[in-house]
Amino acid sequence: MSLFVSARAHVKDNWHRLLRYSGTSAVGVVLGQTILRVCYDLLGWSGLVSNLVAFLIANIPVYHLNRLWVWDRFGRSKWRREVLPFWLVSLAGLALSSLIVGLVDRVTDNGWFITVASVGAFGMVWLVKYAVCDQYLFGSPVQDDPSENKVEREEDGTQSAGVR
Repeated sequence: MSLFVSARAHVKDNWHRLLRYSGTSAVGVVLGQTILRVCYDLLGWSGLVSNLVAFLIANIPVYHLNRLWVWDRFGRSKWRREVLPFWLVSLAGLALSSLIVGLVDRVTDNGWFITVASVGAFGMVWLVKYAVCDQYLFGSPVQDDPSENKVEREEDGTQSAGVR
């Protein structure tokens, strides 16, 4: 099956998830860019520092929205299987964004150019992040260590069985 046919089938079968993922991304962009502009325009911080602070703050609710609302994952987050990989993919977006924002900040002091650079860089990572979240982090149930599920059931009375 070609990549195009496979992607088309995925969109057809998962349009509601893609729509929620887009909504979560919109929340992250609005929150992150608001923080970036406050830090850059009002506090006078550099574009690079403003971008880092905006990323760190905005990525926390974005993780939880993706996990709970987009992929219907409840219960405790699994640090090694969910949190760490999510932040690593997000950090790739931050690295690209920081590089581009740093370069743009050197040639202009216009906050709108900083905003466009940041959004554009994170936009480049958007589809990759969706694929990683869907295929490896939250999308399909992964057979966890049975002892881990037993501990989880004992601790909070629930069992993580993957996507609900």
